[in-house]
Amino acid sequence: MNWVENPAQGPALIENRTFDELVVGDSASSTRVLTMRDISLFAIVSGDVNPAHLDPAFAETDLFHGIVAHGMWGGALISALLGTALPGPGTIYLGQDLTFRRPVRPGDTVTTTVTLAEKHSEKSIAVFDCRCTNQSGEDVIVGRARVIAPSEKIVRPRTVLPSVALHAHGIDPFDLTGKRGLIVGIANDQSIAYGCAQELSNAGAELAVTYLNAKAEPHVRPLAEALGCKLILPCDVREPGQLEQVFDKLTSEWGRLDFVLHSIAFAPREDLIGRVTDASAAGFGIAMDVSCHSFLRMARLAEPLMTEGGTLLTVTFFGSARVVDHYNLMGPVKAALESAVRYVAAELGPKGIRAHAISPGPIRTRAASGIDRFDELLAEAAARSPQHQLADIADVGAVARFLVSDAAKRITGTTIPVDGGQHIQG
Repeated sequence: MNWVENPAQGPALIENRTFDELVVGDSASSTRVLTMRDISLFAIVSGDVNPAHLDPAFAETDLFHGIVAHGMWGGALISALLGTALPGPGTIYLGQDLTFRRPVRPGDTVTTTVTLAEKHSEKSIAVFDCRCTNQSGEDVIVGRARVIAPSEKIVRPRTVLPSVALHAHGIDPFDLTGKRGLIVGIANDQSIAYGCAQELSNAGAELAVTYLNAKAEPHVRPLAEALGCKLILPCDVREPGQLEQVFDKLTSEWGRLDFVLHSIAFAPREDLIGRVTDASAAGFGIAMDVSCHSFLRMARLAEPLMTEGGTLLTVTFFGSARVVDHYNLMGPVKAALESAVRYVAAELGPKGIRAHAISPGPIRTRAASGIDRFDELLAEAAARSPQHQLADIADVGAVARFLVSDAAKRITGTTIPVDGGQHIQG
C-alpha cells in the first residue's frame, strides 16, 4: 500500500492497517512546509527555546547561519504518520532511532515517508524505515521505528484540531518568513508592485519578480536584486507561453507558492483617452486581456502550487464602481477584475486559497501616466479625501503584507480601499 497525505487537506476518516494486513514494503508519506509559526508552536509545546530556533540575530552567528527547525519537529512528523496512517490508530510506539543529516529551514518542504521493513509475529512488532527529505530530495532525517501494530480494525473520523492564535512577546503575526510569492507588475521604483514587494520582502518573504521585456529589464532587475530575488523572469502576458514559462520555473525551483501579486493594466491609448462608448472592440479586448483575464490565468496556474493554501492579490481603483473623470475605459475593466476576484475567492476557497483586490487612490505610477489629465485627478482626490492625503506605495504594501499573512486567513473575496477615505465621499 502506498498512502500520501497533504496534512492541510487530509481524508475525513483515519483508518489503520492491522498487523495481519501489513505487507513488507507498504509505505505512507506526508508533505509539509515548515513555517515560523510551526517553530514557535513546537517551542511552546516542548519548552525548547534554544535561540538557534527562535532568535534570527543569534541564529546568524550559529553553525547554520539562520533559523532552523527543532530536530524533533521532523521526528514528530514521523510519529504522526505511524499513528494516523501506517499502521495508524492503535499503534504503540516502542522505539525510534534518528540521524539528522541536514537542517530544515523556514520555507523548506519536508516529505516524510515510513516504509515497513520487517514483521515479527511475536507481539505483532513492525519495524519501519523512516525518512524525511527536503524539496531538493536530500535526506534531512533517516532512522528506524519499532511499533506494536494494532490487532483490531479501527475506522474513525479525523479529529478537527482547534485554531491556535500566537500572541506571545516577540511573535509577529504579520511575519512572512518561509513564504514565497510572485510579483508581477514592477516597472520602476514608483510602481505599486514595487512598494508591495518591499513590504513583503521586509516581512521575510522570498520573492520572484517579473519584468515586461528587454527594455524594462534594466529598470527592474536592480530593484529585484536589491530585494534578494534569485528568480527574475521575463513576462509579457500577451506573449503566448511566457506566463506559463514563469510558473514552470516556479514549479521547478520552488515546487510551491504562497502568494501572487498581479499589478498590471493596459489599454491602447486611443481607446483609453476617448469615451467608453467609442471604445473599439479590439481595444476593449486588449484591456480586458491584460488587466483582468491575466489575473484569472495566474490564479489557474498558481492553484496547483498552493497545496497549503495561498493568497492571490490584484490592484484596482474605485473608478470601477463610480464614474471618475478621465478614467474612461479602465472603469468597466476594473469592475470586471473585482468581480473576477470574488469568483476566484469562491471557487478556490475550499483549497484554502484567498483572493483580494487592493484599491489605492490615485498614485503617480507609470501605468497611471497614460490616463488623460492625471495630475488633475490627483489634486481632486487629495482635496476630497477626509485625511486630505493620498496613500503611497508603502501604504499599499502594508495592506498586501497583512493580506498575505496568517492574520488574514479568514478574510477573502474583498476589495480593500487604501485611499485616505476618498471612497466614502459621494
